[in-house]
Amino acid sequence: MKRKSILLSWGISYMVILLIPILIGAAVFAESRMLLEEEVNRSNMVLLSQVQETIDNQIGDIGSISNQLMADSQLMSFINHASDQDARWRFMGIDLIKNLKSTRVGNGLISELYIYIKQPDIALSSSSLIQKNYLYDMFYQGTNVTEEAWTRLMHDSGKSMYRKMEVRSEDRRIEDTLVYIQPFPIQNGADSPATFVVNLDSNRFQQAIDNVRLEKESTVFILDHDGQTLFSTGSLETPYMNGEDLNLFDDAGKRTETIDWNGESVTISQISSKIQDWKYVSIIPTRIYAKKLTVIRDITLGGVAAGLILGGVAAWWFTRRNYRPLGRIMNIISDKVKWKLEQPDDEYGILQSVLIQAWEEQDQFANRLKDQQSVIRSSLLSKLMKGRVQVGEDFASTLERSGIRFETESFTVLLLHIEDVEGLFRSRVCEQDQEEKHQFVHLILTNVLEEMIGSIGHVYSADIDGRIAFLINIRECEEDTGHRLIRAVEEAQRFIGSRFCVYFSVGVSHIHHRMAEIADCFRESEEALEYRLILGIGQIIDPNRIRRPKEELYYPLDLERQLINYIATGNYARSTEVMNEILMTNFAGEPLSVELARCLMFELIGTFLKATEQIKTDDQNEMTQRNDLIRQLFACETFEEIESELLRILETVCQTVHERKRSRSEELRDQLVEFIHESYADVNLGLTHLSERFRFHPTYVSKYFKEQTGVNVIDYINQYRIEQSKKILQAEELTIQDVSERVGFLNSNSFIRVFKKYEGITPGQYKQNSRLVQQEA
Repeated sequence: MKRKSILLSWGISYMVILLIPILIGAAVFAESRMLLEEEVNRSNMVLLSQVQETIDNQIGDIGSISNQLMADSQLMSFINHASDQDARWRFMGIDLIKNLKSTRVGNGLISELYIYIKQPDIALSSSSLIQKNYLYDMFYQGTNVTEEAWTRLMHDSGKSMYRKMEVRSEDRRIEDTLVYIQPFPIQNGADSPATFVVNLDSNRFQQAIDNVRLEKESTVFILDHDGQTLFSTGSLETPYMNGEDLNLFDDAGKRTETIDWNGESVTISQISSKIQDWKYVSIIPTRIYAKKLTVIRDITLGGVAAGLILGGVAAWWFTRRNYRPLGRIMNIISDKVKWKLEQPDDEYGILQSVLIQAWEEQDQFANRLKDQQSVIRSSLLSKLMKGRVQVGEDFASTLERSGIRFETESFTVLLLHIEDVEGLFRSRVCEQDQEEKHQFVHLILTNVLEEMIGSIGHVYSADIDGRIAFLINIRECEEDTGHRLIRAVEEAQRFIGSRFCVYFSVGVSHIHHRMAEIADCFRESEEALEYRLILGIGQIIDPNRIRRPKEELYYPLDLERQLINYIATGNYARSTEVMNEILMTNFAGEPLSVELARCLMFELIGTFLKATEQIKTDDQNEMTQRNDLIRQLFACETFEEIESELLRILETVCQTVHERKRSRSEELRDQLVEFIHESYADVNLGLTHLSERFRFHPTYVSKYFKEQTGVNVIDYINQYRIEQSKKILQAEELTIQDVSERVGFLNSNSFIRVFKKYEGITPGQYKQNSRLVQQEA
């Protein structure tokens, strides 16, 4: 009787416990519709507010950027002196391009920005200083924005505004985006000398409103002051204009209302922008709430039924077998585990499987935690090396919790720029995406370098701006530690290149002796790595190699004039000789500074532009080909690539000149040239003498000879005489007077003047230099 009484009381107690959640579920269901509707509306308004604050802040940043640029005296000076375009103006443009690029990179909302200078129709962007037509081709070619409309917009814009326009992206796709246009400076209105334009990243706007949707059937809009849709999550445009029964609220602030629209009940949530006259609107059909409520009801009824059935069985089972500990433990195990086992009646086997599964899950959790810790550690190292943290005891504790512990106060940084990894993946059969390739290469580099440098100090690595930075905590700092480090990196570079076909450049910093100076180490490694432009790729560059860079650029005007003449005449051998002289003089010994190297690159490109301008042509294909060659120069990353590209352009241009020469009658040209070569020693040789000899009018001979050779008759005769005189000066011991008479000059003064014009030095200096070269040989 006592046992039955206990069983009955336990059974009644369990049933009472089962009735409690049933009663609570009924009360919850009664209030669920109102709570669900309030929660959805509140969540929707919170998300709308987040979008409004995010976009307003970013739009406000655009105005701040414009104000900062208008306060830049250097930029205003650059705009006001745009008509001069001298060397100082160009150098000023290079600095401003850097500032604009820094501004663009620092604001993720900006995809591109430029300042259009109305006179003389040029634009200063974050990447280059280009003409108006190139800027139009870059951003608007193929869009619905015509060149005339764009030009009129640039010249007639009298106030700042946002416009939705079609713009070409970096991958040449045409997409609708939001463009901010402002007269620069703004106080001048339409009379301003320039126009400031910012192309905003439409994906940021679209992502913001896509994230705000609570349901796929809901619609979110951003509307301008005219009621036009700037961005939306669907194809519906300005919904309140499609029907008179759906009107938005004209007052500012936050509003939510449920109305009937197109035969359906919808909830409208609206919030106004604090900066622009925009509205953020969300429309959600109320049937979504009813659908969720039905789901809640079904789930509640199903849960009640399942609770009654399972609870009754469990109450009966536990009341009868609660004295058996093993049975109590077995009832905790899920039925999902039992049917997976070969012998479900074996309780010990079930327990063993459960324990093994628990250990496996624990190992998986530990691995996930380790991966997460690796990401956190990489982020901390990146902030530390960029100087974005306050170094102190609190930060040191944070580093220790992430597995980073510094044994000493001596640090140095290696910054790796990966140049080529295609050889590593060329023989692999399976295709890998870029992220997998990057992780694989990162694993190779970190493992090898940590092994090679491990004897010097503990190595920590992190990805920073597409490069791999290695922070080395040096154990014992000695005088030869820097040399040991360089040798270890060289050995690792050779091993990785030969074994894995991965090639990279390295920038090395000085050794610093405070944790607060780690940011200085990273800055020095970045500065060293910049010299790959001059020293070439695959180099290990430490500050000692660039300690005293040249601060003087060798590019005299007479050499530039000679190079232009040789290119214009198609003389590939002499033009390459002059260009090699310029490059060897500038890069022999200590390297140029990075700034002067870039200046030299722009000077050489300018020289090629001047030379190609002298080759007059109406062939559109030749003009397009020449422009493509110049653009390829700007794509080069190192001066070694620039030199190779320059030689290739030289060969192409010279071939073009020769082909044009051969397209005309070559017989008369050859006769004229042959006669000049035979009679160059004749003092009377000139245009009149040639016209009498070949019975043509002097004007015709002059024009024909210039078209065929690219130079006039007198210049050609003088150049040939100078070439012959150089041979005589090198081979024979004659006076300057005797040499001048043998090559056809009236006197030595004329000979010296012409020789210096074409060679840049006097005949005596040339003769002396030739003797020194022969003696050294």
